[in-house]
Order: sequence, then structure tokens, then C-alpha cells
Amino acid sequence: MASFANDETKKLHFLDSNTVNWYGLSNEFSTLKVDYVIGPLLKSNVDKYITHTSAQAQSRNDYMLNANSGLFDLNHNSDHEVLNAAISGLEQPVDYISAIDSPSAIESYLQPASNSRAISTLLLNIPTNTSLTDRHTVLSMRPEDEAKQAAATLSRQYYQHPIVLSQKGIVSKRIAQAFVKQWQRITGNVIEVVYYDTGAQMQANIKASLSVDKSKTRIAKFKSRLNQSIKTQARNRRDIDMIYLVGTPEQTRLVKPYIEVNISPFAEVIPVFASSRSHSIHSDYSSNSDLRGLTFTEIPWLLTSEQNSELAALSQELWPKRNGGLSRLFAMGYDSYQLISKIPLMQQAPYLQHWGQTGTLKLNENSILTRSLLWGTYKRNKVVSIAME
Repeated sequence: MASFANDETKKLHFLDSNTVNWYGLSNEFSTLKVDYVIGPLLKSNVDKYITHTSAQAQSRNDYMLNANSGLFDLNHNSDHEVLNAAISGLEQPVDYISAIDSPSAIESYLQPASNSRAISTLLLNIPTNTSLTDRHTVLSMRPEDEAKQAAATLSRQYYQHPIVLSQKGIVSKRIAQAFVKQWQRITGNVIEVVYYDTGAQMQANIKASLSVDKSKTRIAKFKSRLNQSIKTQARNRRDIDMIYLVGTPEQTRLVKPYIEVNISPFAEVIPVFASSRSHSIHSDYSSNSDLRGLTFTEIPWLLTSEQNSELAALSQELWPKRNGGLSRLFAMGYDSYQLISKIPLMQQAPYLQHWGQTGTLKLNENSILTRSLLWGTYKRNKVVSIAME
């Protein structure tokens, strides 16, 4: 709505993808005179949308519902035969009778068919089981894309021996593996991934990854062979020159200082990088120094110095208590509307870019808008943007 506010040439319609009648969706678009669609967001709904708005699905629905002959009499054998004949041609059986069990659904189905109902669509997620057509473009905020960008950027910063510390959650593992694969693709080197738990086990995982536990074992053996007392200091392994940390803000706040504690005072500081998953806007001005020095990728909208200041002021006024997750969706929605007029140009000239609130967007050969994010770092109890590229 914020992106639409100053545009009086367009009319917006909102459809809830959780309650929408998928089988009659194309005809509903025709009734509303829709010429562009943004969404859906959930992967499962993206697949449904593509399936039920395809030309094949539209033709099948027109045939099955016999739009020119009036309502079906579901108690009439011939109408059942028409339905059954059409359903038998489907890869997976569908209960079409239950799909037209309301007057509004039937009215939507029985709209006259138009010659061309294919509508350009900006999908907000990548489909799982269906293929895109030339009418589909995708804006995705997959966390794996951040990891790939980080690996590409950091591999150009002369780091040779990184290690990935990742929480064991499903999303965190996807991010960690995306970083590892991209690093290997660019450098040819396989890097180590250490998955950590919470609590005491987390400490053990980190000590093991830095080989601090082995150092302590060697010290204990050495002391046992001497009769006199000596002063010792455990040392971490020296072949690590960078750490990529994957975890939530809460997990990062626990792990980051523990990494520092386990770095020997004789060793150089090991820089720690992360994705936006580790960043919370509520920690930006914290007096707590736990996150000091942490550098991470982030969308411009959540880096104060890079925000559209006028839009940020409006957003703060309307939604003062919005959390980080909803702020990301806000930025995605804002960019989506701005992209409607730009996507046709980007399709003609793929080198064109859009500098949005979700990042710098560029259309690739698969009709997916890839994002390049900015970098922020915790410095003097606040987050500042830095140049890394």
C-alpha cells in the first residue's frame, strides 16, 4: 500500500490465497479485469497458482463446467459423465464437485471464456514442482542466496581457510551448505562445517572446531610429566582465518563471544561473518558488546543508513512495533509493486538493475530476480553499513 499510495492510475484487488477458489481463479481475474498479479508467497500456493492458471487448466475448467450451457445439475447422469470424462484425463484425481459447492464458486466458474487470460505474474517464491512460463517472474528472498553472495565476496578478500559454524536447524543447514558449495565452486576448496547445539554442547562443539580441546589435552599430558608447576595457555588452531556463522540473533549472541573467548591471546583475531539471519533490528543500538565486530549481509531496508528515509518515517508512524520479519515482508511488498513497470524493460535488457529496499535486483536467464545485499557491522554499539564488494 505504501508503494501504491501515490499511483492513481492503478486499482488494487486483494485475494487471500488461503481461502481463494483455485479452480475458478482465472475467471475471477477476468471478472475483476486484472492485468497483473503479485504473489502468492508460500511455496505450496505458488505451485497451485501456476497449475490452476495455466492455459491447460483454464481450457479443462471451461470444458468441464460447460460455461455456455448453464449450471450443472449434479444429480443428472450426463453431467456426471462429462465430469468423469474430464477428470479421468488428469494426472491426479481432483474432487471438482466439492470445488463448486457454493453459489459464488459456480458464478466464478461460469464466466464467459476470454480469448487470452494469461496474466503476467510476479511470484514471491520459487515453485517446487511446477515450471515457470514466459508470463512468470520470481522475486525470492531465499536465505541460501545470501550465503552464496557472502561466499563469492569473501573468497575475493584473500581468505584461504574459512570454517562454517552452523546451528543444527533445517534453515541454518541450508544456508551453511549453500556457502560451502559456492566456496568450493569458486575456489575448488572444500571447507569444514561444524554444527553446534545449544547449552554446554555448543561450547564443546566450538572448542572442538577450534581445536582448543586438543591443546588442553596436550597441556595436561605435558604437566603430568613434570614435577614442577608451570603457567600454560591453551591455543586455538592457526589454520582458520575466517568464520562464517549461521544462527538466529539469540544463538549468535551466545556463540560470537564464546568464539572470542576461545581464541588464544597469542593469535590474530579471527573475523566472523554472518547472514541477515543473525541480525535483529532490536539489537542495533544495544549497549551489549557481545556482537561487536560481527559483519553480516542485510537488505537496505534494515540498515538505517541505507533506508528510504521518507518511507521509513511513514512506516514507523503507521507500524511502530513491527518486528524484523514483518519489516522484511514490507520491503518485499514495496519492491514488488515498483517492479511491475520495470520487469518488461529488464526482460529486454538483462543488464538493467533495480536498486530496491530488498537489495539490488537483477533478472537472470531463468526469470528469477537475484538480489545483491549490503553489508553491515556492529561498531561502537550500533550497526553501520560498510563496503565489502
